[in-house]
Amino acid sequence: MIRVPGWHTAIPEPILRTGMKIPPGQIAFDFDGVVADTFRLFVRLACSEYGIDIKYESITDYEFLNVVKMDRALAERLIEILTDIPHEIDLRPNTGASEILTRLSAFAPVMVVTARPYGRPVEKWFEKHLPHLKNLISVEATGENTTKLPFLQKKNIKYFVDDRLDTCRQLADEGITPIVYDQPWNKGPHEFKVVRNWHDIADIIEW
Repeated sequence: MIRVPGWHTAIPEPILRTGMKIPPGQIAFDFDGVVADTFRLFVRLACSEYGIDIKYESITDYEFLNVVKMDRALAERLIEILTDIPHEIDLRPNTGASEILTRLSAFAPVMVVTARPYGRPVEKWFEKHLPHLKNLISVEATGENTTKLPFLQKKNIKYFVDDRLDTCRQLADEGITPIVYDQPWNKGPHEFKVVRNWHDIADIIEW
């Protein structure tokens, strides 16, 4: 599939024209696939627990059971583990996430908005991996990808980093600038800014 990098037209014109950076207080982040390397752990657990060999790069659809041969009940069991006890398993931050989130927290509180059904396990994960940022990171669990928008609008968030293209398109239609965190499942054609890692995210922040 073809990736078409570039800012969506919903981005304010001054940023397009002058290359201005994003103020720390105006950006928020998805958790799974952006802050945490969740789907890579899913692949490892599928292999270790059930002997299922999945190539990470083969997950080319966000609805991964469309492209991965795996029993739905087993997949749901692994998702349940990842959802309920991320702080008790080997769920790691994506490379650079801890460093950049720590840096961001010195400028503004860090906001994480997830489609998970409840936020406390994510909070426990942050307490484990970034304990020095206690009270500096807020987690909002919306329960659905489609319900992130009202919360972001309420908090006056202008930019959101996500790995799900459908969410990015929804946000863009409502004036929030999406930034796509590069993953195998979001390489279809789109016109949003793409970041490959957290160092790319650092490059677009106004420090």
